[in-house]
Amino acid sequence: MDLIFKEALPVLETLEQAGYEAYFVGGAVRDYLLKRDVNDVDIATSAFPEEVKQLFHKTYDTGIEHGTVTVRLGDELYEVTTFRTEGKYVDFRRPSEVKFVRSLEEDLLRRDFTMNAIAMDKAGKLHDPFSGEKAILRREIKAVGEPEHRFREDALRIMRAVRFLSQLEFTLEEKTRQALKEEVSLLAHTAVERIRVEWVKLVQGKGRTCAFKLIIETCMERYLPGLLDKKEELAKLASFKFHEKPSEDLVWLSLVLAVRPDSLRAFLRAWKLSNQQIKRTEQAYALIQEEKPWTDYKLYQAQAEGIRLVESGKALIGQENDLQVALANYEALPIHARSEMAIDGRFLMAFYEKTGGPWLSELLMEIEQKIVSGELQNQEEAIRRWLLDGKSES
Repeated sequence: MDLIFKEALPVLETLEQAGYEAYFVGGAVRDYLLKRDVNDVDIATSAFPEEVKQLFHKTYDTGIEHGTVTVRLGDELYEVTTFRTEGKYVDFRRPSEVKFVRSLEEDLLRRDFTMNAIAMDKAGKLHDPFSGEKAILRREIKAVGEPEHRFREDALRIMRAVRFLSQLEFTLEEKTRQALKEEVSLLAHTAVERIRVEWVKLVQGKGRTCAFKLIIETCMERYLPGLLDKKEELAKLASFKFHEKPSEDLVWLSLVLAVRPDSLRAFLRAWKLSNQQIKRTEQAYALIQEEKPWTDYKLYQAQAEGIRLVESGKALIGQENDLQVALANYEALPIHARSEMAIDGRFLMAFYEKTGGPWLSELLMEIEQKIVSGELQNQEEAIRRWLLDGKSES
């Protein structure tokens, strides 16, 4: 058993000593069986939320209405969730009611895929009523029970299935595949924010080519922001060769490089990206579209992370690129931030005996550009002489 499970054993033991059942569940167990890194563990128990809270000194009601209590054990936090069943789903996402139960099997029955419906006790013994371990050995994504019911309960499971194709390089069990095709339109009822999370993980997976093939085959792109009638563009995206797992920034840059939308900002807003994410993507896309060599000032504006993003984007579409040279030129710049300048706004206001205003930001930018380009030394006296020589409007 991995260390991460061993560290959480006191939580299971405390619950069991009080007469309740407790197990590790979900993705942690799946990844453990796949010999993948396990980053966090989830615990399921027959204890009801208030019963869990009575057993531990520090708890937080992070999702108590759904049976989840976060337990603090030393410096670690563990989500402990009561076994539950769920009522009818009224909006293809939320159950009309959640009912706490004492049965592990009833709890596992509500989960999406058999590989995620395995529980492991403190001794490492598996409790696997739906043959999830067999599905893992077959490298197969198979819905728990009737797949159409699982997809109708929560339409996001359609995206999760495709994401797992990419992330785990599994295949879809035939009945699950057929149900996905038939129910794909349910994605229209799914919040973009939830789809976006799955999309990033999908593009970051090694099996993305198979995942995109399924998206195109099932016309799933109709229900993804800005991708209606973009099958060719998705095929192009599928052909991109990433040298390593792409960052989230590169995920979005790769998408716009494939789609080339008329309005980049509107396209990215449809995906509900943050303003910062949109800005980074726009800047990198614009630099790639220029197809011009780096200037010192553009290197300075992009910073190291922006340079990596631009050069990675160029590589995807076959443009000439050289990350190491670009980074070396960036490192050789005299400054890498305005805070490194030998003077600041207070110096200029004192020099001209003027209060701040538009003139100040314009002059600071002019000095900054000249220092970066090597036209002006980054020394207070050198800048003072340049100002006295009347090289800039005061």
